[in-house]
Amino acid sequence: MGRRARGRREKKRPARPSRRLRYQRILTSVAAAAVAATILIVLSLAPWESDGEVTPSEFVVPTPRPADIPRQGTTLGSPDAPLTIVEYSDFQCGHCATVAQEIVPQIEEEYLATGKAKLVFKQVAFLGEGSRWAAEAAECAAEQEKFWEYHDILYANQTGTFSELLLNAFAEALGLDTASFSACLDGGKYTNQVAANNAEAQRRGVNNTPTFFVGQTKVVGAKPYDAFEQAIEDELAKLGETSETE
Repeated sequence: MGRRARGRREKKRPARPSRRLRYQRILTSVAAAAVAATILIVLSLAPWESDGEVTPSEFVVPTPRPADIPRQGTTLGSPDAPLTIVEYSDFQCGHCATVAQEIVPQIEEEYLATGKAKLVFKQVAFLGEGSRWAAEAAECAAEQEKFWEYHDILYANQTGTFSELLLNAFAEALGLDTASFSACLDGGKYTNQVAANNAEAQRRGVNNTPTFFVGQTKVVGAKPYDAFEQAIEDELAKLGETSETE
């Protein structure tokens, strides 16, 4: 009697899942965790959502450049200047921002304002999607004769990646026709131009930004002003020019 009761109790125990079923459940859990991790990674890398990004209410509008220095498109200085300085820079490059804010103003004062040299800026996009959008936005600003103002505002607010919202806010702050600017940027009007700049830079052996070609002299990186001054003076000497203001 006791043995039959024990047998009945054993029959009521829930059946244990088979080894195959347990294995399938483990695989399902692992797959779900992998999918969740992938979603988090994608969200963390999604463009225009950088935690370090400056919002439109926080950005800085730099002081305008001296109005007496001629400018045309991406060229700063007299078109008749004997010496041409070509700069390849990325708007998300920290060293490029340093040179733009600390070195180039000295070059402007000593050589561009005096008509001895002109600076041709070639924006490249080596640092990802934000760089490409910023480079294209600067070209869109150039359509409205605001390239250098836009150049300055990009470097003054170089935090995180540049979002489309922020790029449009820069345009508004600088007094651009925002409808035309947005249409230009959204339409990818200068995508090919930026790609061409990248290709040109690579052909010229530009592996780091900023890279300058002062005449035939190559200056790479955030060098002190003395390095640029020496290169400029050497190239002017080759041309038979003097650095003294006439």
